[in-house]
Amino acid sequence: MDKANEFAVQREATTRYFYWAQILFIIIVGIWFLGIGLAVAILFALTLGPWLSRRQAEALRYWLDGSTLRVDQGVFFLKRKAIPLDRVTDVVLVQGPLLRWCGIWELRIQTAGTGQAVPEASLYGVVDPERVRDVLLRARDEAAARTHHSV
Repeated sequence: MDKANEFAVQREATTRYFYWAQILFIIIVGIWFLGIGLAVAILFALTLGPWLSRRQAEALRYWLDGSTLRVDQGVFFLKRKAIPLDRVTDVVLVQGPLLRWCGIWELRIQTAGTGQAVPEASLYGVVDPERVRDVLLRARDEAAARTHHSV
């Protein structure tokens, strides 16, 4: 991996976001289905939660490889994505209440042709997210121009 093209991630803030997002998810799902969400969330928060959220944040890698955005993530189930930039239609900055509290942003990578409303990838906690968005959109425009000229 070329470190020069890798986007830095705010690991501590992203760890905090994953930790609290998982706890809130467990509480909501636990209350909805079983009514024991709070007990399970406390158990998770005191045992697996800190380790898992730290490992998830450490596993995140985002970088440009020519005209491709590469995304690595996952602890138990590893996911490596290669997203051709000429397919990217938009890069959306999102910051809900929990992301704002943790001081990070989510960059949603939208692509053409997926047929779904979900983003192709979500980049959490990148340092200077507006600059990263601009870099990705500029690289997308260059990739699309090269594709268009070669046709």
